[in-house]
Amino acid sequence: MTIPAQWTQPAFHPAYARLVCMTLRKRGVDVPRLLAGTGLSWAQLLDASRCGLNFIQMRSLIHAAIALSGSPLIGMEVAAALPLSAHGQVGFAAMASRDVEQALDVIVRYAKLRSSALEWRMLRGGHDCRVQIRECFDLDDVRVPILEATTMLLVQILEALVGEAPGQMEFRLPYPAAPWHAAYATRFSGNIVFDAPCLEIRVPGALLAAPCLTADPLAYAAARRDCEEALAQLALEGDLLQQVRARLQGRDGDYPGCAEMAAELHMSARTLMRRLKQRGTSYQELLDDVRKERAQWFLLHTGYPVEAIAERLGYLDTSNFGRTFRRWFGMSPKEFRMSSPGPASSGTPQA
Repeated sequence: MTIPAQWTQPAFHPAYARLVCMTLRKRGVDVPRLLAGTGLSWAQLLDASRCGLNFIQMRSLIHAAIALSGSPLIGMEVAAALPLSAHGQVGFAAMASRDVEQALDVIVRYAKLRSSALEWRMLRGGHDCRVQIRECFDLDDVRVPILEATTMLLVQILEALVGEAPGQMEFRLPYPAAPWHAAYATRFSGNIVFDAPCLEIRVPGALLAAPCLTADPLAYAAARRDCEEALAQLALEGDLLQQVRARLQGRDGDYPGCAEMAAELHMSARTLMRRLKQRGTSYQELLDDVRKERAQWFLLHTGYPVEAIAERLGYLDTSNFGRTFRRWFGMSPKEFRMSSPGPASSGTPQA
């Protein structure tokens, strides 16, 4: 069984995980309990230097949120409570935009600063436009909650921009209707179509031309510059980090040292260490992250015994793996497997 490479790459801004925690906390759910099976801690989510959550972590958090809240629509509930400021510089640029069309252009162009799991496109035709949102990789069994939250997020942004619930929109959703989707009628004003080829939200021309209540040309220019700088920085950081991660993920227990990795990347070990330090990390931290993510994956998605997982991660001593795992997650591998609310394979896959 192979872990999809995209599942282990940073894909979601930590702010969204923090807001999930706060939403559940208001419903009486203890945050440590919510995070128990995710491999995350509240302190980690508050770490400003953290580059983002990967899909494995976000998937575990979504499973836990649904299980502990008892609501399959918890993603929409979280999105409905998000202020524009929750979206960082992207939200500030949208808020200061001249009109809704300009704000949508900002959101579509810079959405990857908040999540690389979805690709946004804006298609204009006549007086209307269509905002298409496609998945960049398989979102597995949390696809619907993520797409629901994304749809609700866009509706909330539009409402904040114009000061009232936007009407006469069309929501084309790429999944079949479920019994709880009757609640959509109270959340989304307009036509709702299920089983569409991809998530698509059609915005009428009248709404596109609506002025933003918080329009500010100077603030817009400054926020747009910030977004462009962040986009350029993301490309620089992502290139090296993704190369190192991809090479580590391509190994099966036989992980190279820093000098060997540097040679593979055609640079000296000193240069690699310096460039990683500039990006707030180190080679050992990246290696630990890959091992941690693979351990989490194997425990949640396979029936491999702990001894086999330890061997596949390059640990000759299972007890050493157990100690390291307890340091990562605060529990043993077997306890982690038992505590996860997400589905796990009961059979042993072929290697």
